Amino acid sequence: MSLEASSKNMEAVCKAKEVHDRTCVWGGKATEVHLAYFDIERIGWEEGDVICGLVVVGDATVATGMMRVTCDAEPDDDRQEEEEVEEVVDAVADRELVIPGRSTSYN
Repeated sequence: MSLEASSKNMEAVCKAKEVHDRTCVWGGKATEVHLAYFDIERIGWEEGDVICGLVVVGDATVATGMMRVTCDAEPDDDRQEEEEVEEVVDAVADRELVIPGRSTSYN
């Protein structure tokens, strides 16, 4: 990769950090940049590198050519998952659905 292309990638990360810090709904400051493993290798970076003050993290959920900036103020994914599971449990009915006019007899 050329020096110019590497510089453009760093610039993109710096801009993404600025946007995150201005618009974070939790009021946090950016700490990590998540990239597809392929992109990290293609750019010539490694997981754990620090670019514009952000730690580079390989993330299989980020599409190639994209990045996601995160901060410590964001809720943990585990906590969100627990809340979603709790909502599903609360939504389960304790009675059987009976549809009028239908018979359960097969005679």
